[in-house]
Amino acid sequence: MGGDISLVISVAEAIAQVLSDVVPLAAEEVGIAVARGRVLAREVVAGIDIPPFRNSQMDGFAVRSADLAGSSDAAPVRLRVVATIAAGDAPEGTVGSGEAIRIMTGGALPEGADAVVKVEDTSTDGSTVAVRHAPHPGEFVRPVGEDLRAGDRVLEVGRVLRPADIGLIASLGLPTVRVAVRPRVAVLATGDELVDLGRPLAPGRIYNSNAYTLAAAVEEVGGDAVVFGIVRDTRDALREAFAATRGFDAVLSTGGVSVGDFDFVKEVMDEQGLERRFWQVAQKPGKPITFAARDGRLYFGLPGNPVSSLVCFELYVAPALRRALGMKHVHAPTVEVVMERSVRTAKGLCELVRCTLRRDGDVLLASPTGTQSSGVLRSLSLADCLAISPPGIDELAAGSRVTALRIGPVHTPSPEHPFA
Repeated sequence: MGGDISLVISVAEAIAQVLSDVVPLAAEEVGIAVARGRVLAREVVAGIDIPPFRNSQMDGFAVRSADLAGSSDAAPVRLRVVATIAAGDAPEGTVGSGEAIRIMTGGALPEGADAVVKVEDTSTDGSTVAVRHAPHPGEFVRPVGEDLRAGDRVLEVGRVLRPADIGLIASLGLPTVRVAVRPRVAVLATGDELVDLGRPLAPGRIYNSNAYTLAAAVEEVGGDAVVFGIVRDTRDALREAFAATRGFDAVLSTGGVSVGDFDFVKEVMDEQGLERRFWQVAQKPGKPITFAARDGRLYFGLPGNPVSSLVCFELYVAPALRRALGMKHVHAPTVEVVMERSVRTAKGLCELVRCTLRRDGDVLLASPTGTQSSGVLRSLSLADCLAISPPGIDELAAGSRVTALRIGPVHTPSPEHPFA
């Protein structure tokens, strides 16, 4: 074990310890059809210009702009139509003086032409076209390399691939891309009180919600979660469960990390030779969390209360998985908020208060979602952020400015669009 794990450490110390034990994951080549959301493990460099040839932005006529100086609605200039170019055609011939070539959107611009007149500014009888507009050189022409130049660094290592990124890779003709292997995460829920979903509840029992909550959180970060069966509160059951997780990159257990008579997770971690780094962090919710590492694998003993478990995931597990994937930015984004209502907080701990957000002009107002009990998951489901109450204060007063962690989708859909 590293250091004195009997000490209650700060949130900052716990985050630093977890991240120091992260080992980068291997990389693999995947088809771009399944690469969205994956983390880039090798930079993408343009091997060709995009577009690779001059092409038309419009349906219209490829022309020599010098031929149309002074043309207007009142004095159109008539040109002879000598050919038609569709998208995908290899253009033949040259646009000479007094000539035009009909061209479709995406069509390759022929030699001699330096502009395109859109069809709306013309009228034609088939063999000639009357142009009512004087184009400037380059008008409605996409130049070679307008998007990318051969040799450009297009996408950096550590980027989470978005749809537009996939399009860029495809435009370069690359069928595959190198990405970080998704971390395999085992999820164990401990507790004699737990019941599998779909079964009737007996007195004193609750459904196993934590395992599915954590599995969803793992998937959202970019990992592959495997939910194991319920682990009963015995040393033997825990030993078997931990033994079954060999080969996983990370193990999340929930429950059994406090000081109760049946809280055996810490004991079995030590027995299995896992190197426990800490137990208990000065935070609320989620004080009784333990963390261990061995041979590049991470083991998180998360609290059993559902809010505590998920908050600890956000603070420690998610950044660890992002770091393992090679992401440059691993922590939840922060925003400055103004408390709309007061809320009492734990003076000796860093408390993370579940709040909704609403914008009032340039100010983001945070309002507590109700009870801050660590067993009330709905208060976290409703929350947009976790307002941070640092140790040493016992209240976030109405009107006070505080830092908050954004949680859930950062870009929350709006019921209205901003366009008139």
